[in-house]
Amino acid sequence: MSALPFDQRACFIAGQAKSGTTLVATLLDGHPELLVLPQETAYFPTVLRKYRRADRRTQFDYLTKESFSRVLFSGEPKWGEHEYKSFPQRKFLETFERTAFDPANANRDLLALMAESYAAAIGLPIDRVKRWIEKTPANRNHVDEIFGRFPHAKLLVTLRDPRAILSTQIALEQTRKTKRFSVYYVIAHWRVAAKLAGRVRSGDVPGLFMPFEQLVSDVSTVMKRVCDYLEIQFYPEVLTPTKIGQPWGGNSAARIAFSKVSAEPASRWERELSEDEIGWVEWHCRDLMPEFGYQPRLSARALRHFIKRIRGERAREYLKSRAYSIRDAWTGR
Repeated sequence: MSALPFDQRACFIAGQAKSGTTLVATLLDGHPELLVLPQETAYFPTVLRKYRRADRRTQFDYLTKESFSRVLFSGEPKWGEHEYKSFPQRKFLETFERTAFDPANANRDLLALMAESYAAAIGLPIDRVKRWIEKTPANRNHVDEIFGRFPHAKLLVTLRDPRAILSTQIALEQTRKTKRFSVYYVIAHWRVAAKLAGRVRSGDVPGLFMPFEQLVSDVSTVMKRVCDYLEIQFYPEVLTPTKIGQPWGGNSAARIAFSKVSAEPASRWERELSEDEIGWVEWHCRDLMPEFGYQPRLSARALRHFIKRIRGERAREYLKSRAYSIRDAWTGR
């Protein structure tokens, strides 16, 4: 692996929001042979899709000014975003800009150049980096593009009980009050992630499947498996979540800080969701849930589970979610 050029030492984390993708990244952050980008970039879903025909300057500006990674370059974090008080933002921005627009790098990948610049900003020699890691949950939609662009990449895929996902998203909406909360995307994104996890388990897609519930209940065993997959030595540092080497208190929707991995969030949904809310999830996901050990709680579907509005759901989003659900049923998604 050390013989690979830096650009091809990539590892991508994919899954669904609130399925443990950030937890995996923060656990790997402490490993001395890894370089973990501390914020997601949306590189594949946005830079290479929305801005695929744009020039490098436009793509660079998105990464440094609009993406979640923008807090590494300048500006204040928004709600729930990690603060990087001692991080050398200006150094990172200047290094990345110089590297990205160096004519010698014109044919190199912009994300790889960002990772290389990040290593320079924190003083980590790239010859010590066995894998650099980018986490964006929506990577789940771009696996073919990932391996097309980075044929030697590693892929880590997380999955969590979809009822727990709904519970965390309800809690987030109660705190953030976005008025755009969509229960459709909770189940739609889960189904995509579950199908990807199934392809990884069957060997159809190269990667490592990481169930959230196993990660939080037996973190040592799971992280040893991750290190084996990444072909790196296991270090106890990967049992404690950090960002750029500093303790990470989590991004819990319940706003509960922690200093070590706990299994408690895995079952929190059982006391937080109503029967109708459980029914909404199981209406859409019960065909795939048992494959991953998520047994339906209800014996059958009931129309009221489809019709009843979920907590935090506005009228416009309610109508859109039911319309999209009916569309998916007709098209067999």
